[in-house]
Amino acid sequence: MKLLLTDSAHSLGVALEHELEREPFGLLAPAAKDVDWCDRESVDAYIGQGKPNLVINTLGWSDAPSEPDCKLLPLAAEALAEVCKERGIPMIQLSSYRVFGDDNKSKHSERDEPVPNSSVGRAFYAAERAVTERLERAIVLRTSWVIGSFGDNHLTRLMRALQAGESWKPNNRLRGAPTALSDLARVTVGLIKQISCGAECWGIYHYCSGDACTEVEFAEQLQQVLQQQDYQGPEPVFEVVDEAPAGEPLSAVLSSLRVRNDFGVQTRTWRTMLVSMVKQWLHTNQ
Repeated sequence: MKLLLTDSAHSLGVALEHELEREPFGLLAPAAKDVDWCDRESVDAYIGQGKPNLVINTLGWSDAPSEPDCKLLPLAAEALAEVCKERGIPMIQLSSYRVFGDDNKSKHSERDEPVPNSSVGRAFYAAERAVTERLERAIVLRTSWVIGSFGDNHLTRLMRALQAGESWKPNNRLRGAPTALSDLARVTVGLIKQISCGAECWGIYHYCSGDACTEVEFAEQLQQVLQQQDYQGPEPVFEVVDEAPAGEPLSAVLSSLRVRNDFGVQTRTWRTMLVSMVKQWLHTNQ
């Protein structure tokens, strides 16, 4: 089975490529200059030459996409979905809790109707629709806060602030289920393996850690890990925020029941993985 990973340069793409190296799949991982992902003809030419059996689309995806990434998300998803439809190729589209908006739900399921409250959320949702409206054989995989030792995420932002001598400003109103990059890559590869074995489960799926917390609780856990690692840098100074921010869903916690029932995926806690992520960040940045 040959896979096309559309972006192996950003954090999730790096984690996926690392996870796939241990699997018996052929992997196409083109450089950014090789394909104009927003141009259908360019995408069709590349896919026609490479002939992948499955496309994993991470283009524009990140924990907090930039403005250019928000433009790329729906355009690339639409071009890929059009080509995949014509060529009969299934697709996995990575997405985010940010498709949800100003509701009071503590946990979102796949049945909940997305009503994005930000340009980021609208970009993710437009990318989802571009895929689901064109392809029957497609999976949209949404996730919560994604953390890792590299890239731009809740963990690296706190560590960079600490290194710069800035205070931590976690929001007590925001609640999520931190999910390690390596864990999300593990689950995505698990879905790929079952698809390669003939699984015909398609549609919207959620995956995140089974261990929810507020931003404040996450920062406190990170502080404990730093103390355990005998961290010699500046002590974290907290300035806790206690008001709802604009353009951010209050809950990033997602129900993972459907992915468990259909694919047998079991959730993992982020707390046991935080130590290794902090060690890696300290090793790279000190």
